[in-house]
Amino acid sequence: MVRNCKTEEPVWAKYITEENLPTDDLKFLCSIIGLEATKKLMFNAAGQKFSIHAHCNQKYKKQYIIDNFDGTKYTINKLVLACETTTRYVYKVIKEFVEGEK
Repeated sequence: MVRNCKTEEPVWAKYITEENLPTDDLKFLCSIIGLEATKKLMFNAAGQKFSIHAHCNQKYKKQYIIDNFDGTKYTINKLVLACETTTRYVYKVIKEFVEGEK
């Protein structure tokens, strides 16, 4: 369900600081996206539950590998580092892509 986001902060929002955020989850979120974005989530998504799965980025990594693979050992090593994966995984992605094109 998509809600309309509130554009103005409530007057009491100035009392919210990184140090006094009420939960470790909000403190962690704040360390990644900053206080202003965290406050926007607090005002607009209170009561919502979010789940970011461990493999949520896989399809994007796969597409990056497919788009940037040229078969050279140098590029394979660059892909491994960029995608924080293994050589074996790069070859697996390319194999699946090639077999899918047939």
